[in-house]
Amino acid sequence: MKQITFYYVRHGRTDFNKAGIIQGQVDSPLCPEGIPVLQETGSILKDIPFNVCYSSPFQRAISTAEIILEGRDIPIIPLESLKEMSFGSIDGKPHKEHKQELRTGHIFDSFRHVGGESADDVRKRVRQAFNLMVSSAKDKDQVLITCHGSYYRYILYELMHKNRFILKLDPAYTGTANGSVSVFTYTDGRYQLECYPLTGDSLRSFLRNRTAY
Repeated sequence: MKQITFYYVRHGRTDFNKAGIIQGQVDSPLCPEGIPVLQETGSILKDIPFNVCYSSPFQRAISTAEIILEGRDIPIIPLESLKEMSFGSIDGKPHKEHKQELRTGHIFDSFRHVGGESADDVRKRVRQAFNLMVSSAKDKDQVLITCHGSYYRYILYELMHKNRFILKLDPAYTGTANGSVSVFTYTDGRYQLECYPLTGDSLRSFLRNRTAY
């Protein structure tokens, strides 16, 4: 039996997030006002004995890992399969100028119409990433992942067997805030969600109750 606990952190707020620009597979640095949120997340997670951190290869995710793990000797390993969803030709463009392309993409859960990825493309990468992380881990390992907002939804679809309609109806799911943490476990081939993305006092309370339990 192998049991692994994953802590999934969405990268900190970036200049593109602030400006309303579609980020996808283009990169943007963390903005200064997003740093304190990550420092707080790092403080909340300071007692978790992570064995390793896997990160999206984009600098916004790597920088997030470095801030959260500051002062700790924990390896940060970039994985190509953890890249954010590609939005094709509208990556790097303002949201407000491409509302129709975004609407179509979200309706059909695919951005192939603008040269990007489909849900199936991202779900395949999710499976590749987690197969690698699980095969590399030992029993009872605790793994930090620094990654992306859209990518997280496909983790829920592929590994937790949820779908868009379930998420819309679930009051506990309020999206994936920058610097938020979701916790889920793997036990012998089965993934189980313990919490949707949380920040601040909500995250502290969840971890305190989880430890007590």
